[in-house]
Amino acid sequence: MTSKLSRSVVLLLAALGVVTLVAGPAAAQAPERLATQVTDPAGVLSDRAGVDAALAELQRRTGIQLFVVMVDSFDGTPAQQWTDETARLSDLGNRDALLAVATTDRAYAYSFPEDSRISDRELSEVAANEIEPALSRSDWSGAVIAGARGYTDAAAGSSSFGWIFLVLGIIVVVVLVLMWLRKRRSASHTRPGSAGAPPAPAGPTAEELTARANALLIELDDDLRAGERELALAAAQYGAEATAPFQAALESARQDVAEAFRLRMTLDETPGPDATQRRDTLTRIITLCEGADARLDAESEAFDRLRDLEGRAAEAATEIDQRRAAIEAALPTTEATAKQLAAAYSGGTITAITANAGQARERLAFADAALIRARQALAGPGTPTTSGSGVPGGGPAEAALAVRAAEQAVDQAGQLVGAVDRAAADLPAARAAADSLINEITGEIAAGRAALTGNAVAPAGLTAAITGGEQALAEVRAALSADRPDPVGAVARLQTADAALDAALAEARDVAERLAHDRSLLAQELPVARAEVAATNDFITTRRGAVRSEARATLSEAVRHLSVAESVAATDPATALAEARQARRLAANAGRSANLDVQRWGGGSGFGGGHQSGFDAGAFAGAVLGGILSGGGRSHGGWQGGGFGGSASRGRRTSSGGGGRRGGGGRF
Repeated sequence: MTSKLSRSVVLLLAALGVVTLVAGPAAAQAPERLATQVTDPAGVLSDRAGVDAALAELQRRTGIQLFVVMVDSFDGTPAQQWTDETARLSDLGNRDALLAVATTDRAYAYSFPEDSRISDRELSEVAANEIEPALSRSDWSGAVIAGARGYTDAAAGSSSFGWIFLVLGIIVVVVLVLMWLRKRRSASHTRPGSAGAPPAPAGPTAEELTARANALLIELDDDLRAGERELALAAAQYGAEATAPFQAALESARQDVAEAFRLRMTLDETPGPDATQRRDTLTRIITLCEGADARLDAESEAFDRLRDLEGRAAEAATEIDQRRAAIEAALPTTEATAKQLAAAYSGGTITAITANAGQARERLAFADAALIRARQALAGPGTPTTSGSGVPGGGPAEAALAVRAAEQAVDQAGQLVGAVDRAAADLPAARAAADSLINEITGEIAAGRAALTGNAVAPAGLTAAITGGEQALAEVRAALSADRPDPVGAVARLQTADAALDAALAEARDVAERLAHDRSLLAQELPVARAEVAATNDFITTRRGAVRSEARATLSEAVRHLSVAESVAATDPATALAEARQARRLAANAGRSANLDVQRWGGGSGFGGGHQSGFDAGAFAGAVLGGILSGGGRSHGGWQGGGFGGSASRGRRTSSGGGGRRGGGGRF
């Protein structure tokens, strides 16, 4: 009975996104890669709100991200060895720490980076005075909260991280400025598989194939995102007929990249493919991406001629500046809306939009600088800048590049603002859906109890489904009564319980009743799935300079499942319901993974918004985070790459192991 309840708890937590579907060590097994900050397959963290708040406060005040994993057993592996291996597999960097607890073994350990601001003595004191006393009482949530607060207090008086980040920020800004001013031409920018690129070595290793496949996936996904937005602008100006060839090329490339992302996800499945199959799959991914890349390149030059940004740079700059001003005027309302939502709700939706207004302001500042540069380029050599210095004008070609950069920045600012508006609509809708599901599950529990009363032999799993449904109702009602509920998370938890009840009651329903029931649930599920996919897509698009291939692949699969759900909704609501639920789960996973990528990237507002000699570092870093700046593009080089499907920034920032790690722990 206990094991059944544990599995039910894990299933419910998975629906909330606390435990991902494919990552995080299960009870009594070898270390595995963690995909979320809190992983609790043991199902013992009862005060998740308190745990999340303590971890967030630790990261806000110190920059240290503490990962937590709670399992039943370390499976015979020494606690410190288990914890260090989990940290290694999870790519924990020099701002990441890990606390691992085995509740049945009564053992725990922690792993901190060498360059942490907390000393070995302070780590030992926090363990002895804060963590162990709570663990000895089996107060698992209390141990995590006390440990996080202890680490916060220990690091609060130190500023050792501050100068490191300052120096790194200065170095990165200087490098980016040099890239900006060098204005490299596209002739010097070769791409994998293109003419002039170094030939691939004969018989590349699996690691080399993996690296190339991942790089191409990121590059092509960026191309598609930029191309879709630019094509929409062109279609609005010239009409669907004139842009039809480019639309066809983009759609064909999108299908190939979606298939490549699907194949990429199969490589991470358990069990994974053998070595030969893995090489074949990686080779197929590379082939698909190179084919998509070639189709986009084939239309790039014609697309540039259609838009003729060189010929109409001045006119386009005026139009973009008008859009920039309109979005800027809306920012105070956006900021107020975001604050109101953050005060009323919690959860992943809020996390995704909290910084949107600030990042939109950075994009607009960058656009303003780009438009100034475009006008200087059009005015000719020696045009005075705002600081009084003369800058050689680059003519129409450079003006076109600057206009395109401004256009993309303004477009992303609009997306960031729109995401806040969408959240303002989606969160109340999710709350209404939660109330509807509460009524639905309440009725199903009553029907289930009636079925138990009227049958000598209970249908398989019905008792457990009823118990799970009652537990979900109690937990969700308590969560929704909090000051800042997470209605999206509540819907996910309720849908998991509802699915279990549906399966258990299916035998008691006739075909017509099941069909009506599935259609009713689908009407609730599809909008939530669409909102989750759209929110994650916006987040990745506006931060694509930092997001790695895993989140993109997961989102691509979510889009595919959502498309299937929508295509069969009218004819097969049961299949559509399952597909929509899968789309929502995958989109949520992609959102969490992308958010982690952005946190580890350290860009965006982290560079600050100061101005020196007319240069806005915050706006520039925001443009890098948004993938607007690059060293080259599909058809143009120079200050900013562009063209149809123009590539975003190819630079990747991945977490570093940062040398050795320090550990400790023991029995309790």
